[in-house]
Amino acid sequence: MDSKRSVELSLRHLKDLDFGKIPEKQNEAITALAAPHVESFNFFLGDGLRALINCLPPLEFSLPNNQRISLRISDVIIGKPRLPAGAGEADDLNIYPKECIERACTYSAPATCIMDWSLNDEEMMCIRQPLGEIPIMVMSKNCNLHKMTPKELVAHGELVNETGGFFIVNGASRILRLLSANRRNYPVAMSRESWRKRNDFFTEKGVLIRCVQEDETSSVNVLHYLTTGEAKLEFTLKRQFFFVPLIMCLKVFMDYSDQQIFTHLTRGREKDMYYTEKIKIMMRELQAEGLFTQSMCKAYVGKSFRHKVSDILPEWYSDEEICEFLFHHHVLTHLRTPAEKYNTLCLMARKLYAYIAGECKTESVDTVSMQEVTLGGHTYLQYFKEKLMDTLVSIKIQLIVKARKEGDDWIVEDNDMKKFGRVKAFGSNFQTLIATGTLNSKTGCGLMQTTGLTVIMEHLNRMRDLSHLRAIHRGAYFVDMKTIEPRRLTGEAWGFICPVHTPDGAPCGLLNHLAENCVVVTTQPENPNQIRLVLNQLGMTAVDSPPLAPYSECLEVVLDGSFIGYIRNDEADEFALKLRTMKATGEIFKYTEIVLIPRRKFGGQYAGLFLATSITRMMRPVINLSTNTVEYVGSLEQLYLNVAVSPEGIEEGVHTHLEVSKTAILSNIGKLVPFSDCNPNPRNMYQCQMGKQTMGTPFHNWRTQTANKIYRLQYPQVPLVRNAHYDKINMEEFCMGFNAVVAIISYTGYDMEDAMVLNKCSMERGLAHGQIYKTEVVDLTQQQQGKRQAVEVTHMFRRNPQEPGQKAFLDKYGLPHPGTQLTEGDPYYCVYDLRQRIYRLTKYKGEDCVVDKYTIMAATMAGEECQRACITIRIKRNPIIGDKFASRSGQKGIMSRLYPVEDLPFSERGIMPDIIFNPHGIPSRMTAGKLIELVAGKSAAEFGKSFDSTPFEFSDENPAVDYFGKILEKAGFNYYGEDVLYSGTDGRMLDVQIFEGIIYYQRLRHMTADKWQVRATGAIDSVTRQPVKGRKRGGAIRFGEMERDCLISHGAVYTLKDRLLDCSDCSTIVRVMVRSRGAVDHRRSRLPVFRVVNFLTCCSGATHESRTVYVTKCQNQIVPLVRRKRMLKNVISAQIVPAAQWI
Repeated sequence: MDSKRSVELSLRHLKDLDFGKIPEKQNEAITALAAPHVESFNFFLGDGLRALINCLPPLEFSLPNNQRISLRISDVIIGKPRLPAGAGEADDLNIYPKECIERACTYSAPATCIMDWSLNDEEMMCIRQPLGEIPIMVMSKNCNLHKMTPKELVAHGELVNETGGFFIVNGASRILRLLSANRRNYPVAMSRESWRKRNDFFTEKGVLIRCVQEDETSSVNVLHYLTTGEAKLEFTLKRQFFFVPLIMCLKVFMDYSDQQIFTHLTRGREKDMYYTEKIKIMMRELQAEGLFTQSMCKAYVGKSFRHKVSDILPEWYSDEEICEFLFHHHVLTHLRTPAEKYNTLCLMARKLYAYIAGECKTESVDTVSMQEVTLGGHTYLQYFKEKLMDTLVSIKIQLIVKARKEGDDWIVEDNDMKKFGRVKAFGSNFQTLIATGTLNSKTGCGLMQTTGLTVIMEHLNRMRDLSHLRAIHRGAYFVDMKTIEPRRLTGEAWGFICPVHTPDGAPCGLLNHLAENCVVVTTQPENPNQIRLVLNQLGMTAVDSPPLAPYSECLEVVLDGSFIGYIRNDEADEFALKLRTMKATGEIFKYTEIVLIPRRKFGGQYAGLFLATSITRMMRPVINLSTNTVEYVGSLEQLYLNVAVSPEGIEEGVHTHLEVSKTAILSNIGKLVPFSDCNPNPRNMYQCQMGKQTMGTPFHNWRTQTANKIYRLQYPQVPLVRNAHYDKINMEEFCMGFNAVVAIISYTGYDMEDAMVLNKCSMERGLAHGQIYKTEVVDLTQQQQGKRQAVEVTHMFRRNPQEPGQKAFLDKYGLPHPGTQLTEGDPYYCVYDLRQRIYRLTKYKGEDCVVDKYTIMAATMAGEECQRACITIRIKRNPIIGDKFASRSGQKGIMSRLYPVEDLPFSERGIMPDIIFNPHGIPSRMTAGKLIELVAGKSAAEFGKSFDSTPFEFSDENPAVDYFGKILEKAGFNYYGEDVLYSGTDGRMLDVQIFEGIIYYQRLRHMTADKWQVRATGAIDSVTRQPVKGRKRGGAIRFGEMERDCLISHGAVYTLKDRLLDCSDCSTIVRVMVRSRGAVDHRRSRLPVFRVVNFLTCCSGATHESRTVYVTKCQNQIVPLVRRKRMLKNVISAQIVPAAQWI
């Protein structure tokens, strides 16, 4: 670095007099992390519901008495979380997230729909139908915390920088996952082997387009290429595939002659003889079917599909109306008019045959350029739409049943509709969706999975909570796939997907995280027609106008999946440059994606100018060098831009854009790894995972949290060496580790590889001290018999007055006193049974703890007895042998020993290490960043400064080691950070230079006290007779092949046999031989009797004939496992006769 200012970080907490005060506004860098979640739910509450009502078709049907009824949704009203009427004399009827967390209930609001209906085309009185309570996203428009200031948030028990973006169901915070989906409204040239099995003569090639309507309903259309050279369009109806010839689809859309259709299809491909000939053949085949006009084609399609839509459309619909309904709701649904669908389908046909001719290459949907994000609010909206349609269908079924029962004279009245309108509310379905992540859907809501849609926010630490907000999953469908294509990190992901923040193991490459600057578009242009006007002003020729040049010399212009015009090929670059300048200067929508794909003879993508202004696209900011302003570019747009990483790398005439920062490719968690450019990438990946498993300070509102388990580091510290992004997202307020003096030396036998030795004196003074908060909800409405919910109050919290010993532990409500120390067997809580008039005392089970608090959950209605209580205990967890620690360079290891301070080495200045780390753990891991952090931490501690460890700030010409080494020399230390240490046991100087400094260490949540298990005897499985597994069930320790080999290598073979066989699941089978051909009278024998079938004798080897002989003489014994005996019985049950069996 050239200047000290860029390396040193601010020590504002030591100088700022306002430190600790609540700021006036929230940190935008933090709240932006949850913006995609919150904005998508706001879309559901506003524009999404309005679009849903417009797109939801009315349900029309006729009753058996020929009355025609039409049902439609005219409005949906979603309220805010409030207490119901009669909830008592509460000052504020609004419900806040804090209350739902404390009461372990759901943060929800009532939903109501307005239903219009008509009888025989006569409008009747509308119906107001309650839909139940649906979960509300925290910090959304309908959340009572919306637009609160930080001071107001703190007053309501929330964090200063509360992000929101999650739901609260049964007191737990859960978040709807971000899922990857195919780019909307863009025709993709693809090759799939599964398409061959669609129908006869189908090939693996086609053009796929995922169409998304205004209400985010998605459908997929595929234009298939057949071995005969023809093309057929695929659409889905009730999860079934149907195929319509290309020419028939075009005739359905527009009433054009064959000559006009031929001209439109061959624009720009007039010289392609194969293509033109196949179009003529398809037209002749349609004429051979007797279909010449648009009305004929519509009637043919409608007649073919009438039986398929009989439950959707009424019988009075004509064949043409059925065809129009199908093609409007299932073919190119993102377009409104038939003309737009006609033009776009012609474009898809031209691209398909260009793909077949090799003029464009296969486009992979596994790359980021062909993907977008499915947001939680949009999934919520689709599920809501499906449930509304189910409500209409339910009313239809009830009316038909009633009409059949009453006869032809019955006439539907308003009262009947109000009665039938009171269908079952579906609010509980949404609570199940959020609580379990399971989508109970008939249509699938356009998703490729129905499970794993939600993730619980464990609140382990701040880093974990923030990562949940930016995580994006490829989909459960790809988890079990053998191919690596969906997992591969390609160059197209630069700046959009973090290359280091993905877990190792099964989800590697599938569970990714968005880069810090990546923005998911959630807003639409205020004036959708503005971009069309601008294109016309810049010289675009409309699609229905003759171009100024031959079609072969023009490029097609596509806006949001709609083919709208042409531009000249030689003017395309200047056209795109003007359009991009207008975007960078704010003259048009800033999230407009401008993709100019140049025309090439062979290879590359299909040429054209593709513009996108829709939502859910991934975009990121870069600096436009021509305007010197920030411009947002999309994942597909980036492929055709030249972006320089740093100002030094800009080449005149080559680069058009510049990266905002060198670390723009990293996620928020990836940007916290110190000196990550000096570590191998796997180590940075490990740190991103281990950082989310660290004990720390997950939140500040401890008194309101009721999570099952919360980890807390008692004395956290801010790292002396940290990245600048650490301060940007206020991570110093949620510290997750401690600065420790580390000596890299092989001093004892307890620090092999990644293991470490901890200074016992440091630990006793608070180093790495931690606590665990465990919460248990006691619900008296759950009866003991069958766990059924009681209708009336049968139990209440009370202390037994006849037991004076309980007073020291329990208060008058029968709940433990806060601050009480509990051990195994102490009174935990007491309940009075009103029916049997007895007190039931529950004793504490578990390790020693302290009661932190308890909360009595008030009843919803006034006057009701409180039936639920929440008890939180606090367990001390100081470091013990076996606990895991890790540095921020992805090196974890267990603490192998607490070493006495008097035996540890010390330096001339009297500095003794807190941690001893073995040097063998450095070369194989190649974590040079850890060594640099050690030197930088030593410099920071000496001069009372904090240094910046942001990657890519140093270079080969100006290395970080040299910068910090010179600082150490100024302080009188060795340039390389080495010290002379003296032995703690005999005081002699060690003959080697010891690398010693300060490293920020993390204590992981993996602790011995949570995992150790040992037993001599205990419960066994009733089937296999083996010891049960599981620590909670008192199971045995897990004994694997490595442990077995260890005992064998020590010569303890009989110990192995005793533990794993004789005292485990040993069994006995007696093997017998036939003594004579005469049967023994087994009824009088006292010896074990066996039936022998085709038994092979051990002495002679002769096989007896097939018969049953009863014998009592034993030849020898076989000692198998019980599970083998069970297998023998299963074989017998399948009528497979073994060599010997029991009677």
